[in-house]
Amino acid sequence: MDKFKWYALHTISQSEQKVKTLIENTKQKYNMVKKINEIIIPMDTETTKKEGKKIEKKVKVFPGYVMINMILDDESFNFIKRTPGVTNFVSSNGKPVTIKDEEIQGILEALDPNKGFKPKKKWSKDMIVRISDGPFSDFTGKIEEINDEKEIMKVMISLFGRDTPVEIEYGKVEKI
Repeated sequence: MDKFKWYALHTISQSEQKVKTLIENTKQKYNMVKKINEIIIPMDTETTKKEGKKIEKKVKVFPGYVMINMILDDESFNFIKRTPGVTNFVSSNGKPVTIKDEEIQGILEALDPNKGFKPKKKWSKDMIVRISDGPFSDFTGKIEEINDEKEIMKVMISLFGRDTPVEIEYGKVEKI
């Protein structure tokens, strides 16, 4: 008896949810229920501040990828490959690569908000950023200081030919 294993599917950008839904909705029709177990799109919650309000939004941890737990054989391989939005399995030498159960568990545990996981730091000293909002919109500069508690940073921008520090909220800057 074949065993369920985890694989990563490469999808067309922004099609992860569509691919997941299509597979779940058509696996019955194509007799794949016993071969496809679970499909996940690892998501994390990103918190930003906009106009003084905290905004939480879900972001994909691996944009362009979907994790699938399935029994891989010619029939299931072809079913997945023919799914609109799927470009390919993540593979090595043309063969789909399995993902170890421990790796998938690690990903899921890291993203479980009840486990107290802290997302990786988005900002770091000396990072070059572009200000996207406010009076200094479209200025670029280098981060000098970061205050995670208040979610603000000090960015050095060039103003009238001189380096000038400005204090900016996290939600008003973007990485370059």
